[in-house]
Amino acid sequence: MLSIVTVGFHGRFFNRQVVIMRKLLAVFPLVLAGLGVTGVSQAESDVDKQKSVERGAAHYRIFCINCHGEKADGHGPLTALLKIQPADLATLKRRLKPGESISDRVFLAVSGRHEVGDGKEKKMPTFNDNLEIKTVTEVADFIEVIQK
Repeated sequence: MLSIVTVGFHGRFFNRQVVIMRKLLAVFPLVLAGLGVTGVSQAESDVDKQKSVERGAAHYRIFCINCHGEKADGHGPLTALLKIQPADLATLKRRLKPGESISDRVFLAVSGRHEVGDGKEKKMPTFNDNLEIKTVTEVADFIEVIQK
């Protein structure tokens, strides 16, 4: 598995590279499986995904819960202090654009380039220089399983 240390999310080019790399990494195991090359059983893959979701939940409690809330509904304890209402992450899937994944949207939000309501880009409070790609991926995995 590739491991990438702390990476800042600067510039459109880099963000596009991250999205492309994530999509390639998602497809690569399928290509290998099609060629009969597998090193991980479905059960092991499911266990890895579950561990990723569990780590994502722990990261969510550290980095996201104060704004997005215990139920990921956008009603965290710091919401009253914010200029912009945090997103309801539990229903994020309903608001995705065609072809967009939860992971894509989470990476855009962490990089500060997501659109909010009126179509203008709004920055979520930092984190874009402070989180590893793996951490953001795990948070996205967690957000995906809590969708209503």
